[in-house]
Amino acid sequence: MNKQVKTTLKYSLFLGFGVTLMWWAYKDVDFEAMKSTLMRANWIWIILALFLNYWATAFRGFRWNTMLQPLGYKANTWTCVHSVAFGYLMNDLIPRSGEVARCTLLNRAEKVPVDKLIGTVIMERIVDMILLLTVILLTLLLHREALFQLFSWVDGTKGKVLIAVLIFLVVGLFIFLYLLRKFRHITFVAKVANFFQGIGSGLKTIVALKQKGLFTAYSLGIWVTWIIMTLCMMNALDETRSLGVADAMLIVSAASLGMIFPSQGGLGAYHFMIMLAFVAMGFGNADDPQKSDIGLTFAAISWAGKTSLELGMGAIGFVMVTVFKLKKQ
Repeated sequence: MNKQVKTTLKYSLFLGFGVTLMWWAYKDVDFEAMKSTLMRANWIWIILALFLNYWATAFRGFRWNTMLQPLGYKANTWTCVHSVAFGYLMNDLIPRSGEVARCTLLNRAEKVPVDKLIGTVIMERIVDMILLLTVILLTLLLHREALFQLFSWVDGTKGKVLIAVLIFLVVGLFIFLYLLRKFRHITFVAKVANFFQGIGSGLKTIVALKQKGLFTAYSLGIWVTWIIMTLCMMNALDETRSLGVADAMLIVSAASLGMIFPSQGGLGAYHFMIMLAFVAMGFGNADDPQKSDIGLTFAAISWAGKTSLELGMGAIGFVMVTVFKLKKQ
């Protein structure tokens, strides 16, 4: 079985699992009631939420540009933004391809080495994971019972399995790095080592940042914008208009965890996790407290809006970066 077939099967499996989650979540939904809710939605708030979603993407591009300076490169700010948008588009089509796609696009336009760009993206993911944990901790203070219910699926056995997997990955990484050093005299291994050395240079940018204040502001701006965007989406629906900041933080935490699942744009997992968040907040159905029609309606609107925006921004971003590259030649 060649690599292309394996890749196709892997992504098909993730897509199938996402579709299965979608089917399970929506199979008993009253679609007439959902349609009624959508018809009553205040679309001004939804449009405002999409506008904020765009600025969250822009902040990510601005932040990425601050990480290139310690590497000795200066890129056009909006080229970084458009490359990030293209990365989102690719993630919606092929899970986990966006990180490499945006690095490749920026490399073509600004000639920054791909391996170093990948290092900066990994560092971004580490920073975002820290901020996600911060949001979860703040939610723990403001919405403890709902958060505990959301995470109640992690029982002792599953927790032990997760810890075992993490230990295995860490040990495997150290063994891999040791083998790279030991066999670096082999040409192929040397090329792999040089690639990872480039990634290491990208990872070190966080220490050498010259604009630490801007980096911090953009990082916080991304997450604050997501929370405000969620508040806007809440205001769009009569059933969720009374919810507040703590509820928005719970939904952002749940949605972010759903997006970690490698399906196209978080398909299925995103909807499922938001539904669980609404169940945890007491929005379960009368006949089935473990399901939430309003939660699934909220998830459907936010996911459809987010994905449509990402596809549009990504296509425009690819064109803009290509035009920028041609002008530089």
